[in-house]
Amino acid sequence: MKISLITSSNNEIISSEKNNSVKLIASQLYKNGFDVVLNQVIKCKAEVVSNSFNKALEISDCVIFICDNEFEKTYMCKKVICDSMQTKLVINNYAKKNIEEFSRLKNVPIKKEDSSFFQLPEIARCIKNPNSVFQGFLIEKDGKIVFFLPLFHSELHHMFFTSVLPYIIQKYKDKTNSSYVFKTFGLKINEMNLLLKDLIKNKHGVEIVCNEYLLNGEILVSVPTKARHDVVTNLIQTLYSKILPYVYSDTDSSYPELIENFLSITNKKIVFAEDFTAGKMVNTFYSVLPKAKEMLIEAYFTPTPNSKSRILGVDSNVFNKPTIDQEEVAYQMALGAMENSGADIVVSNCGELESGEVTFAIGSSEGIHIYHQVVSGTYEQKIDMACNAIFFQLIKKLKHNDFHLGSTVL
Repeated sequence: MKISLITSSNNEIISSEKNNSVKLIASQLYKNGFDVVLNQVIKCKAEVVSNSFNKALEISDCVIFICDNEFEKTYMCKKVICDSMQTKLVINNYAKKNIEEFSRLKNVPIKKEDSSFFQLPEIARCIKNPNSVFQGFLIEKDGKIVFFLPLFHSELHHMFFTSVLPYIIQKYKDKTNSSYVFKTFGLKINEMNLLLKDLIKNKHGVEIVCNEYLLNGEILVSVPTKARHDVVTNLIQTLYSKILPYVYSDTDSSYPELIENFLSITNKKIVFAEDFTAGKMVNTFYSVLPKAKEMLIEAYFTPTPNSKSRILGVDSNVFNKPTIDQEEVAYQMALGAMENSGADIVVSNCGELESGEVTFAIGSSEGIHIYHQVVSGTYEQKIDMACNAIFFQLIKKLKHNDFHLGSTVL
């Protein structure tokens, strides 16, 4: 089952947020055994849209067309798709009803230009978007499927995961490849491709796709149904041995989900003491896990020397030295948090946000280990990357239950 993704935008370079949304969709398609043969960002011009859409129709069974939400651009793209599929735009009563319902519930008046969103291809079925006037659609014709979705990330995610993905999984469940996913930390995209270059160029039809953002990596392996079992087994084993030091999961689970699983199995409690990450660790934990309160029994955010000393008992003399020993600060933060809370496992962090040098501690009563990581990017990216590094090391410790082992134990 071959799928093409086309993203039409005013600029060929879309924002990182929108780009990540499209990457997520491609990733989910791969994980479900679909072959993404095209993933292209194009300018929102009629000729470019027409050429790209017709090419995608030619090489794939399904086209997912993602369009900017501006009404003029949306109308133009719908018109081009109609021309290619030999149909016309008409007022769709279901789309009109959805938009009127959105207007009433959100108390947002329908503008004159919004009426263009009433119109969908005559042969299309409307895909409801409860979050704006932009309504998606589905066309099935001559053995091809076309989906039309908004580029705005929250609307795109909602419509893809509730309507598009379930539909194509059900329709093509007997034609999808088997797939594997490996999640990594610490490898950039060029490093992944270099490490796996011999496997990526295999002659068995096995497709290996690498993605990376803020050092979080994802390696997707799609295996054709006719591939020999022994060949596939050998390839997967070889791939895994190459990436083993960087792997934290061979499932689609997130960092917090994996941490919750290990804590639940061992019936352990955890405490966070944050500085560099500015509360992002606890926010990430709580936003993903409904049972977070049962496992994360306390959390501290101590951004100043005084708060570290007053709340966590860090020796104030540590901060009076010409050069602050960040290892000692992280260690004392961890020790204080563990003593205050009575938790079984502790994680602390500190460092210099400007330089991107983060020091963090992970431990238990058996020992506290110190780690260093250099992060880069914007303020938010540095914090996210630091959280990723900390969660990665925590999972390794939890997975192997080796809190008494480590390169640096204080």
